[in-house]
Amino acid sequence: MPMRLPPASPSATSGGAQAILGGRRLVGHLMGRRTVTQSIIGESDYPTSDETRPVALVVDDSPIARMLIASILESFEVDVYEAGGSAEAQSVVATCRPDVVIVDWTLRSETATDVLDALEARFSGELPPVVMISASARMPTELRATATLRKPFTPRELYAALAAAFSGKGSGAAEA
Repeated sequence: MPMRLPPASPSATSGGAQAILGGRRLVGHLMGRRTVTQSIIGESDYPTSDETRPVALVVDDSPIARMLIASILESFEVDVYEAGGSAEAQSVVATCRPDVVIVDWTLRSETATDVLDALEARFSGELPPVVMISASARMPTELRATATLRKPFTPRELYAALAAAFSGKGSGAAEA
């Protein structure tokens, strides 16, 4: 089930919150769900009936990390599904196909590679774009990720990672 949060308050428009507000509807454009005109004009903060919100699957063994990432993504008007590992991720993808997978490199009893192997089998070898996140100083180079992100990160850095993932030019450039 997607987690829905109330829209950001107008008073939350300073600092990192500007990246959140600036990212609204633009993530939908990155994912090919909205036109640039709609994104720039900002007709409404909520999608119309003919718009489809992008879907993200966040896989992290920390409920707090999932909540924070989901909160940022929701502010970008992305529907978010959460999983603590590969078994939960497989349950989620049984009911929906995410447009992007955001996965932590190190989980309690597995790695992101285990999660991606399970998802790849479920998607018949065609994974959606993957953003790999980690608090570790070093991640392996063969990640199957289109973008990487170091914890802790800002909403602006997450947006940059999503942009890299959907441009297909993921080279880890989203790192802070």
